[in-house]
Formats: sequence, structure tokens, C-alpha cells
Amino acid sequence: MVAALALGLTAQVLLGERAPRLSVVSNWTHHHALYPDSREASLMARNQKQPGWSEAWLLRHQADWWTRYRRGRVKKGSGSSRDWSVPLGAATFGPIFDFTFSLPPQSAFGSLNTADQGNGQFLATAGSVTVTTGSDQGTFPLLPGGPGVTTSPMGAFIYDNLLYFMTNPPLDVDGLLFTGPGVEVNIWGNSPDNYSFYDHTNAGYGAQLTGNGTLTLNVAPGGGQSYPAKYVFDVTAAPNCASDFVVMGIPADPAAGGQANIVGWNNLYSSQGPSNPAPLCGTAGPSVVFAYASGTGQVPNAVTVSQNGSQVAYIENLSSGSSYFHVLTIGTTGSNGTGATAAATPGAGNNAVDQAVLLSPDGGMTNQSSTNAPYIVYTYNDSSDVAYATTYSSASGGSGYLYKIVNVFSSGPAPSIAWSVAIDAIPSSPIFDPVSNQVFFTDSNGRIDYVTDTGGPAPPVVYGPVLANGTTSVNPVTLDITNQMVYATFNSDGTNALLVQAPANLASSISVPVGAASNLYTGPYGIAFNYAWFSGSGTPMVYLAGTGTGTLPTLYGIGFTGSLLNPANVTSTALATGMADSVPVTEFYNALLGKDFLFAGVTANCIATTNGGAGGCVMSLDITNGFPAVNANSIALAAAGGASGIIVDNDSSQTEAASIYYVTKTGATLVKATQSALN
Repeated sequence: MVAALALGLTAQVLLGERAPRLSVVSNWTHHHALYPDSREASLMARNQKQPGWSEAWLLRHQADWWTRYRRGRVKKGSGSSRDWSVPLGAATFGPIFDFTFSLPPQSAFGSLNTADQGNGQFLATAGSVTVTTGSDQGTFPLLPGGPGVTTSPMGAFIYDNLLYFMTNPPLDVDGLLFTGPGVEVNIWGNSPDNYSFYDHTNAGYGAQLTGNGTLTLNVAPGGGQSYPAKYVFDVTAAPNCASDFVVMGIPADPAAGGQANIVGWNNLYSSQGPSNPAPLCGTAGPSVVFAYASGTGQVPNAVTVSQNGSQVAYIENLSSGSSYFHVLTIGTTGSNGTGATAAATPGAGNNAVDQAVLLSPDGGMTNQSSTNAPYIVYTYNDSSDVAYATTYSSASGGSGYLYKIVNVFSSGPAPSIAWSVAIDAIPSSPIFDPVSNQVFFTDSNGRIDYVTDTGGPAPPVVYGPVLANGTTSVNPVTLDITNQMVYATFNSDGTNALLVQAPANLASSISVPVGAASNLYTGPYGIAFNYAWFSGSGTPMVYLAGTGTGTLPTLYGIGFTGSLLNPANVTSTALATGMADSVPVTEFYNALLGKDFLFAGVTANCIATTNGGAGGCVMSLDITNGFPAVNANSIALAAAGGASGIIVDNDSSQTEAASIYYVTKTGATLVKATQSALN
């Protein structure tokens, strides 16, 4: 059976011949496109035709086929809190808020990066406003400051850049400050639906308006839940210090010689400082392979690496309300940047190539934002890879588009849009099912939708039934490709947060409440299944971080009856002691240790006070024998402001080579920690 599962590519290994190099990518899509094993030979044979299955199987089954795999104790140095961490510059990974403002004759729109301050309060750390009517029309960047009251450079205003998402008005009387050459613009709230718009130039105060108006905040799709991506050069060999790398997109405006928005590191299996035994890649920590200022906008969501490791795909989002799909060929000559705040421009003094495709259904007449991640459909020939991407506009209640992009990881024709289809609500990141050829996404009307890509012209959108009336969360679905099941999470149906299971045709559904409804945060951010679900041996369970009382992150474990969720079989436990947002959960079965790990976390008030402190944290929970106990003594690491999505790398006995990677949302540091004890 092992020979049948281990791909035709591994036949040489089984025959004792020299095997070709097999690379593998670990990224956000492996949380959402799943291939559990099946006892039905026909289903497994169907799976094995898919390159996506190959990637997923290689990540989860090293013990079954890797000839260099040796069971034993994972080698770990004597470090303290983490293997290493590296700063990413001026970035925050909290929610991104879009806003519209109207106080005649002034009207404006904009986007703001934020850091969660707790208790429903967010600090705007970057962003811009575009004034469309009235005085000072144009786009002005946010001037960082706050959360304490700050005086503007010209001395004309005080401001704190604080947002209160659940209140009316969502600004206080200090408000937001935007600046441009010789001008300051201050927008603040006085009382419900009463606002002020003042500007000041070198000539003095100009527009001074106070009165009834509107300022509407919307959480941008993606919810600030980005992921690193990990590339392993050869899973048939020992981990490689030079060729294995991690790459991260950064939600910060780039500048040549300054802030990067896309960075990669190697020498991953290392530590920062003395360690015994010595790490595989030394004690100097990771090294920057490339750091680019790509385009002029931010990279707010997850990136994907090509199967040969030479290219990276991602979406750049501009403050002007437009977005680009990028395929970046990593440079191998010249200067490719030396750090997150020492970026190179692709193609300037290096041989990197940055190809960008404007995500617009009509070539630029319609601006579309995108804070989502693109989904790459791997093929056995990189030149045939395609991508699906979504964009959105918050105007008129929300709408968007789904795009198919061809020639993605290609050495020939440039990437281009094959088709686009309009969506009557704001969509999530798309997920592709290679069995039905359906591209699934959730939308801001609380539905699961899809299109069927037959390879021809733009297909129609099939809108599913409303599952969560009035919800605003747009998190990507999770597909059980083997059994053709779709799972979706919603933050509110008016009463509860939900996990929904439906067949691929959306003909029916099962909804399981996972806490009280909440519009403050947009989780639960996806789900994770235990090893028993993947292997078909044992008691299957699905885990997610639900909302508890509405603002209390809570771990839920839900059982099955046959292949269907059992709403009567639900176990839960708090992950925090007070109000906080959750971290997307990640599961990984480490066969070398015989442990099934679940990685979870919160943005504040971590329950694991003994190890993780009372702030944000990441927790390592042992679910090998069922639902875990979570308490003050749980294994945890402090993570300022919480963590991004978490990815895993190897299952290896090499020192420092069985790890997780994530970014702290406050302070913006990329962190590597071991799977077993987060140290």
C-alpha cells in the first residue's frame, strides 16, 4: 500500500534507485484543501492524480516513505523561549479597516492598518484617506501617533488615531490625522453620527465642518490573518540550510532601500545564541535571502511559492483602492536586499523579475481592493499553473469579483487574466476543488458560493443559501476533497458563531454553534482536523477557536457521526481569561514523536500564564489522546498582540528542524519555535 501511496515519483526509491529531487511547499492552502485517507481505493486513486494531493501527502507522511527517516528523540538545544525571531520593520498584522466618510461637502474613503488595543479599541498604525469632494481633494497618508494624545507637526490639531469598531461614532474627539505636503487633515467624532472635518495648511485653517454625517468602518476580508510560506528543497534528503527558506508578505508600504513588503530567509534550522547540541544551521539565526520593495502597496495576506522554489505569488493592495496579482522570480545575481528595512527593487541591480497583473474586470476603469490571498492550482508542469483571486469594494453594501489567472509560474508568457466574474457581495479568498472543478468562497451575505471552471469562458456564480444572516465575516472555506465536503465558519448568524458542513453541491448543511455571535472580530478563522480524521483510524474530531461568550476565545472540539458533524458531540474550553481575538488553529502529526499537535493562540489575556504570560500567546496542545486540557500550565510562548496564521515545516530528528513559524501582530517579528515544547 505504501508503494501505491508514495507517488510514481518515488518508485525509484522503492526499487533502490536514485530518486529525483522532491520539493514541497507548506503554506496557507494546506489548511484549506485537505486530502484525508480513505479505505476506498477508487477515491485514493482519484486523489493521487492531483499535484495538490502530492504536496499534502508528502507533508503528512514522511515516516511512511522517506528512506532517511529515523524514529527517535527530536534533538533540541537548550534555548529558552524560542529558536529565533527577526523584525519585519514598520508593519502591524491586525485587522485592516476600510472606511467611508461623508459630511457635505466633504466625502472621502480610505483604509487603515490597525493594532488591537483590547476592549474593542484599535490603533490605526498606517493607511490613507482619499478626499473625493470638497476641499483638499487627493490622497493623504495617515500620520502615525497615539494611542496617547499627540500634537500634529504644525501644532494645529491633537489626535490619537484610535478606532472603536462597535460604537457610534467609531472615532473619539481626537480622531485621525492625515498629512500631505503643507497640509494636515483631521477627522474626528463628536457624538453619534456627528463628525468634524478640519484641514490646516501653511496659510492657516481651511475647511472647518462639524455636523451630521456618516463614517462607516468595515473589516477588510482576510481579517489580518496572514501566513508565512515554507519551501523545502528536497524532502528525500536532510533539511537544507541554504536552499530551504521561509517567505513572508508584509502589510507595509514599500520603499527602495527601506521597508520591504516581501522577504525570504534561509538558514532556518538555527538558533540565536549558544545551544547544546549545536543546531544544524548554526547559532547566528536565519539569513535574508531576498527583501524586495515590490510595487507601491502592501502585501497584506499569504504568499505561495512555486514547486521549484524559484517564484513567489501574492497580491499587492494599494491605498488608492486598487490591487495587483504578482509573480516574482527571485533574483540570483546582484543585490536582492539585505533586510526587512533594507529592500531592493526587483530588476534594479539584480536579475529578479516582478510581473504584475492589475485585478480589474475592465482593465482599470473599476478599482478593486484585495486583502485576500490567491489560490494557486499546482500542476505537474509549472508553466500550466493557474491562480484564482478575489477582489472587493465596500461601496453600496459590498460586491466583488473572482478572477482566473493563467501562466502563473511560467518561464514563457506573462501571467494574465483569463476571465473575471462579478459577485454580489464581498468574497473571501477562493479555494479550488480539483474533483468538481469548483472554486468555493464565502461572502458577506453569509453564504457559501462557487463557480465551476470548465476551462472555457467566465462561468456563472452559484450562490448558496444564506447560512448566517447578516454576517460580515468572509473567511475561506475548508475542503475535504476526498469526501467532497465543504466547511465554513461565520462570526454571526444573529445569535451564534457557526461551523457549517455541506456537501460540494450545497444541497444540505449542518450548522454547529461555536459561541455567541460577535461582530467585533471576524473569526473563527478556519478549522483543523486531528490525525484520526486524516488517517481513518481512531476517533475523528475537528477543532476551531470559537467565540465563547462573544469576545472570549474558546477552543471547540466537535465529533462526527459517520462522515457528518455531530452537534451533540461538542467539547469546549477557554483559551483566554478575558476579551481577545483568536489565532487560526493549526494541526500537525509528528510521527517521529508519535504526537498530534494543535497550535492555537490569542491576542491578549492568554490563559497559559505560567509559560506564555498574560498577554497574547501561541500554545502547543497535545491532542494525541483527545480533547486537551488548557490551563495556566499549558505550553505557550508570549506573542505580542497575538500571532498570524501558523505553518509547520519538517518532521525531523535534526536539531531545530521540526518547527512552526508565525509573525507577532504587535512588533511584527517572524518567529520560529519547535513543535514539541515551543522553545
